[in-house]
Formats: sequence, C-alpha cells, structure tokens
Amino acid sequence: MSVIETPQVYLVGAGPGNPLLLSKKAERCIRRADVILYDQLVNPFLLQLSAPNTEWIHVGKTPYTTYMRQDDINALMIEKARTYQTVVRLKGGDPAIFGRLADEVEALKKHHITFEVVPGITAASAAMSQLQCGLTERGIARNITFTTGHFKDDEEKPLDITTLQQGGTLAIYMGVKRLPKLMKEVREAIEDDLPVAVIFNATCVDQQVLAGRVSTIAHQVAALNETPGPGITIVGHVVRDVLAATANRPSPERICIVGERSKCIDEAMAIYEAGGWAIIDDRNMTALHPTQNKILTQLIRETSFTSRIVMKPEVEV
Repeated sequence: MSVIETPQVYLVGAGPGNPLLLSKKAERCIRRADVILYDQLVNPFLLQLSAPNTEWIHVGKTPYTTYMRQDDINALMIEKARTYQTVVRLKGGDPAIFGRLADEVEALKKHHITFEVVPGITAASAAMSQLQCGLTERGIARNITFTTGHFKDDEEKPLDITTLQQGGTLAIYMGVKRLPKLMKEVREAIEDDLPVAVIFNATCVDQQVLAGRVSTIAHQVAALNETPGPGITIVGHVVRDVLAATANRPSPERICIVGERSKCIDEAMAIYEAGGWAIIDDRNMTALHPTQNKILTQLIRETSFTSRIVMKPEVEV
C-alpha cells in the first residue's frame, strides 16, 4: 500500500467564533498540532482542543491595526514548518474568504512545504443563520456578492453593487468603519431604500444586531457607545424581516472550568450550547507548554467570570 504524504501545514478555518460550529476536520487538525498560529478572532477555547504541549502563537490582526505583518506571519509559518511535524494556521471564518489565503499558499509553495486548506463557516453564513434568513431566497434574491469595505494600505475602491442592482444580496466584510461612505454609494446607485442588517460578533455570546435601511444604518451604528466588535453588513431584501430575530439576549454566563482538560471539554461544549462562554483552567493539573500557560493566565486575569466550576478528578475503583 502506498504511503500518503501528510501535509506539514494546515490552513484551517475556525469558523465565526462559536466552537460548536467548528468542522470535524478542523478539530482533528487542532488536536494533532505541534504549534498553532492563530488569529485575533479565534475563540481561545478552540486552542484547548490541542495537546498540553502544543505551542500557541498569537499572530492576530484587529481591524485597522496590525499586530504582525503578513510577511512576518509567512516567515514564522515557514520557520515552524521546518521545526515541527504539524503546523496549524488557525484563521477566523473561512480562510478562502478575505483571509489572505493566497499569500500564505504562495509562501508555502515557494518553500516546497506540503499543506492542506480546511474550510470554515464564513461570517456571512453565520450571521444569516442567527437572523433565521438565507443569503439567497427564491423570488427575492437569486445571487449574492461578497465584498470588503477595507482594502490593502487603506486604498479607496468603489463597491461592486451590480448584484444589488439586479435584486440580489450584498455582504460587506470589514466595512463598519467606512459604513457612511459605503451606504452613500448604494444610495447614489439605487433608488430603493434597501433593508440593511449589521451583525456584530455573529454566533458569539456578545452578538449584537442592528436592523435598518441604507439611509439610516450608518447613523444607528454611530449612535452606539462603542463598536461591539467585528461586524458584517448585509444589504438586500433578504433582511427585510430581521427585527423579530434581534431581541436582546440575556447576559451570558462566562464560566471558568477548573480541571484536567480532556475531562472538561464536554462540560465546556455544553455551556456553549446553552449560550454561554467557557474556558478551562488546567494550569495546575498538567505540564502545559509555556505559551499556553502565559496565554491562559492573561485571559483568565482579564475575564470577568460569572461562575467557576471545579471538576473533581475521577477516583479509581
């Protein structure tokens, strides 16, 4: 039987933030990773699916700021691929949709490093699932355009609104900061004051939804005390009835589970399924990689937990 070459690097989509929406393939990659290079929007709990000796490296970029340049991320990924057997590059959403996948693929090919791309649920699909709507709808919207409101080096480019002009749906990634300008472009091209929904932190415990019209949505976002987090903007008739799905959620439980990691995973998943947020504190239970210890310590220190669960060790009979 021929030997199948195992990729050294997995470019993995972590999905929109809710751990329950991670694919089984992505989970398997994380579990066998020797090192994980992860983005800002990756839920930290997902890192805890890895082994205690896995190295965690934050290479995230927040909107309109840069934590690490893309060239530096590429160089680090190549360096780790030469050191470790399995490298996971963990990216929020789907790496193929505004995830700079081409840059990283090009770098890996240049250095003859085997790799595999693992897709994830993208923000537009996740957001619409929360609104109980479809991105397309028979008789309403037959097509959709994914675009971005943020461009390399902050260059200005007009929106492609061809789909909207044909009655379709427009999904704008990373466009909240430029929303007034973007909505002005839509108003100038289309007479109809189309429905708009902005979904912040889709599927996460701090999800927030604003519903309005092209003429009002920028003012609604500006009226917020602060931007709740990364947001995706959906324009088109598919979001005409989203108000029923935007009721305020109760304040979520934020729970610290103390115990051995493998014994706490199911408990944490149950908390997420119930609409809460959880992290496992196993710093005193297992010899963790120094990067894990540092990242967990900072995260736990900065989080205001509503409760703490101590998992008792199993007693051998």
